[in-house]
Amino acid sequence: MTERNPFQIPDAPYPDWSRLIRDLWLHGMSVKNIDPLLVESHVQQAAKAIRESMTHRQEAQMVRPSAFLACARQTYFAVAGEQGGSMPDNIGPTFAVGHLLHELSYAAIGSAAPEGLKVESEKEVQLPDWWPDDWQRFNQHGHIDMLLTIEDPELKAKLLPDTEVNQVIVDFKTMGGFSFKKHGKTIWGEDPDGFGYLAQVSVYADAIGLEDTGVIIAGINRDLLAQPVLPRRIPKEALEAEVARVKVAVEMALEGSDPGEEFLIRHNDEAYFYCGRGGRP
Repeated sequence: MTERNPFQIPDAPYPDWSRLIRDLWLHGMSVKNIDPLLVESHVQQAAKAIRESMTHRQEAQMVRPSAFLACARQTYFAVAGEQGGSMPDNIGPTFAVGHLLHELSYAAIGSAAPEGLKVESEKEVQLPDWWPDDWQRFNQHGHIDMLLTIEDPELKAKLLPDTEVNQVIVDFKTMGGFSFKKHGKTIWGEDPDGFGYLAQVSVYADAIGLEDTGVIIAGINRDLLAQPVLPRRIPKEALEAEVARVKVAVEMALEGSDPGEEFLIRHNDEAYFYCGRGGRP
């Protein structure tokens, strides 16, 4: 078996988690560096998800961190039992490619991670205490793509500055070229979060603990796979504000209070593309 090249610890720490994750991903994605056993394991997981994507409908049936939270009125209609719109019958390959790229990213970072950096992928988390325990209308389980934890203080000092946290949530998002460019320019907490990325990671971050955990959304350009992953750090203030907004949306939905077309204020011209006509799912 060909000997794999270990990830090189830098002479000076990376300025932040985003740059470190980018280099871990790049190193691990090389055929010279990736662990074949991890590839085998994650390809098997991808095969299950690909099969599901190609043979079953993908529409969400209940409110969950990744669905019906981007717009308060979508939350309201979903809790009221209104069925969401149908996805195209040929959407399966898009989901399938996404699952494969996620699993390969897990294998890449797992291969590159030096000893002392704990990598957990598809980690199940308990949703926050404020999340409704209504199992018929609200999903009761949550999974984060990846949780990275530097357990060795000496390694932490070599990899990152003292001001950085020891742990980050990494949420991978596969996207087309246009969305990938947009991802690189997004001002989280100010620009529209039409696809609910911020809503999703905010709920998970609140569940784990915002004080000691960083959050990164890592974009993968499915139109140009040789392009490096693009990790973007989400400011703590944006996470806190989004958690507060989601809480209000959930509370109003449970009360049966229509929040109105609030998404028009937040999404402007893109409102109906993201939230549907009138905010319906």
